[in-house]
Amino acid sequence: MKQLIAAFSLMFLAISATVLASPTNVRFTHLDKDMDGQISIVEAKEDKEVMRQFADLDEDGDEKISKKEFESFKP
Repeated sequence: MKQLIAAFSLMFLAISATVLASPTNVRFTHLDKDMDGQISIVEAKEDKEVMRQFADLDEDGDEKISKKEFESFKP
């Protein structure tokens, strides 16, 4: 019985994490190939919409988009 409860708990956590992952976060993670927490111009070239908005999203002008900066992305 304990194993069944544990299995359902894990399944619930996995489903919750999937539901809570916003499309914007998924997009950011997909583009951040080197997993440094930022999207470089090279990484952004994979997504035309992100490239179009790159200069506007890069608020500090460091030629990278942080997770915080990416929050203002409009698909």
